[in-house]
Amino acid sequence: MRQRPIACLALLVFLILSLLPAGFFYEPLEVTGKCEAQVIGRVSRLGAKNDKTQIYLTDCYVEGGSFRFETGQILVYLTETAEYPVGTDLSLSGTIYPIEEPTNPGQFNSRLYYQGKGISYTFYAKNAEILNLHSSPVRQKLLTLRKRLQEVYEQILDEKDSGLMQAMVLGRKEELDNEIKELYQKNGISHLLAISGLHVSLAGMGLYRLLRRSTGSYVLSGVPAILFLLAYGWMTGASISTVRAVLMCSMAILADLIGRTYDMLTGIGASALCLMLTSPVCVKQSAFLLSYGAVSAIALLPPIWKLYREKSGRTMQALSVSLSVLMVTFPLLLCFFYEYPLYSTLLNLLVIPLMSVLMVFGFMSGVTGLFCLPAAGVLVIPCHLILKLYAWTGQHCLSLPGSVLTTGCPEKWKVLLYYGFLSTGLFLLYREKRRKKYWRKKEPFCPGKRVLAAGLGPILLCACLLCLRISSGLEICMLDVGQGDSVFFKTPGGTTCLYDGGSSNVKGAGIYRILPFLKWSGVRTLDYVFISHMDQDHISGLRELAEECRGGGGFRIGHAVLPKLSVRDEACEEMEAVFREAGIPILYMGVGDRLEEKEFSLSCLWPAENAVSEDRNDLSLVLMAEYGEFQMLLTGDIGAKTEEILLSSDLLKEVEILKTAHHGSRYSSTASFLDRVHPAVSLISCSAANRYGHPGKETLERLKAAGSRVCATKDCGAIRIWTDGEQVRIKSVNKLTFLEESL
Repeated sequence: MRQRPIACLALLVFLILSLLPAGFFYEPLEVTGKCEAQVIGRVSRLGAKNDKTQIYLTDCYVEGGSFRFETGQILVYLTETAEYPVGTDLSLSGTIYPIEEPTNPGQFNSRLYYQGKGISYTFYAKNAEILNLHSSPVRQKLLTLRKRLQEVYEQILDEKDSGLMQAMVLGRKEELDNEIKELYQKNGISHLLAISGLHVSLAGMGLYRLLRRSTGSYVLSGVPAILFLLAYGWMTGASISTVRAVLMCSMAILADLIGRTYDMLTGIGASALCLMLTSPVCVKQSAFLLSYGAVSAIALLPPIWKLYREKSGRTMQALSVSLSVLMVTFPLLLCFFYEYPLYSTLLNLLVIPLMSVLMVFGFMSGVTGLFCLPAAGVLVIPCHLILKLYAWTGQHCLSLPGSVLTTGCPEKWKVLLYYGFLSTGLFLLYREKRRKKYWRKKEPFCPGKRVLAAGLGPILLCACLLCLRISSGLEICMLDVGQGDSVFFKTPGGTTCLYDGGSSNVKGAGIYRILPFLKWSGVRTLDYVFISHMDQDHISGLRELAEECRGGGGFRIGHAVLPKLSVRDEACEEMEAVFREAGIPILYMGVGDRLEEKEFSLSCLWPAENAVSEDRNDLSLVLMAEYGEFQMLLTGDIGAKTEEILLSSDLLKEVEILKTAHHGSRYSSTASFLDRVHPAVSLISCSAANRYGHPGKETLERLKAAGSRVCATKDCGAIRIWTDGEQVRIKSVNKLTFLEESL
């Protein structure tokens, strides 16, 4: 490696930055909650998302009632459709939001993602005023070209294929169909939707070779090709994978211009140094790690496969590249996505070669469409056929048994152990090659079984260890779903349950908060989903999970459990229909019903089958979870009236944990009720800003008077509980309000 000092330096910088916490790179937040503000900044990029104008403002000055500060970049959303040229100085008034860190295990880290772009705030503008116009003709023309190409694809393709081509060629994912996007993700081919080395090399290197043949000059071909790469990279969004590919392709062309040999490892190191020095936080992002992990694997591992067969066909070469990338990125995929599509390696052998054809015809049809739409419509036919083939093969792969392996997030020590053995195995194989290359010159080298076992055997064992998840005791997690409820159980016997799952102020709570947590936990099947009652803040996410069961990928719900009532309202009937359409069996639970498993039990305390109330909350499903000496009471949204009924039933007992009723409403958790259950810890699920005033001041005072410790998701994020039936450990997710204690 002495011949590759840049690669060694990049590796050293990467290791140093990786050891630092992500928060070390964050810009301190001057605003911790949403508030009204005035923002002045310069337009650097313009787009559209969800029928809103999306503006990237740079060199921003923010002023509010009690704060004034400057920040590098703000992401602005305008409800009106407007066009502001790049370089325009704008003054906007509206609401500013700090980009928050995830509050649930497995939740997407928006703070980390946007910090990599230099963005700490989003701003929803009510109006905008132009202050000055600064000329930026090149960038503005690139955005205009992008928009014109977008219109071409919209005219020559149907809606789904147009969205795919815009993502693959222009880096524009706003028009991407959600079902198609999910299909690609579940099959492990979502990398096709990102502008990466394949896209950039086809465009840049293709142009370079074309100019070389036509001009015969290195300069006249190399300089325009590099300028094209830079322009294309910026036009398509300048993502991490795009910047890496642009830098590496540019260095390959420069090496050709000056008559030097291009070294891939040096190119990897130089491009990584550029990214890490300009944005150090990128070393924490999945895009950086997966992109550089893949190209490093391609540079380092294929020589290992050549030890077995010096001459191999294209299929074997493609397979060796796919296996190389898999070996290096497998732990990263599990750390960021918590699952692995089992057939993705084989599927990529089909889709990647066809991607070259798709991109060539995609570029040609887009450019041709600027001048002649009918001709573009003919050129785009191969793209349509290939995209249909992608969808067909993807759907069939998901229908195969075990299409997606859900492992959960592996522990850090397992990941370090895997990469330790991978590095050692590669070192042993390379050393064996060097030892034997002098006395077996005429014969193809083949390492002995001992060396092969020593090099690759432990790697396979560590890969199995990454997928292995051992748990004991009872695991409980109250998720932060904003203004709503969702409590997860995993029993000592492995049975998984979810009590409610909805939110009134978080969109997509089921897909973006509950399902990622389940994947993070290694849960692919929810054995039971209990619904306390049919308010939207308790069921909206469950609708999304039921819809997920209808798609491929293996996630399913074993049974839906509803309150056993003689009279069911319209909302209940609608929810039953949702479950039936998804093929989920429905059970009903009333007073005296019980779910038992060894030492664990879940008993229903309410409602009685003949119970009637004008308030749906008072008919909530009340459950008592018991494991050894541990008890937890789940109360839905019951009020004082139902609490009185429970007090008179003699079913209540003292509990360690109380899921406080109705998000801490002042009309629940009466003093007499708390005196009976006497919880050591009371959990409250509510949003930091809600119009109901939850949790009520009076309720908090009553809980304090009862000697109960209060933990609210608005402060602590998700709250995780573990118990072996005697000891109880409680831990929060929110790093700003960290909680870890034992009862």
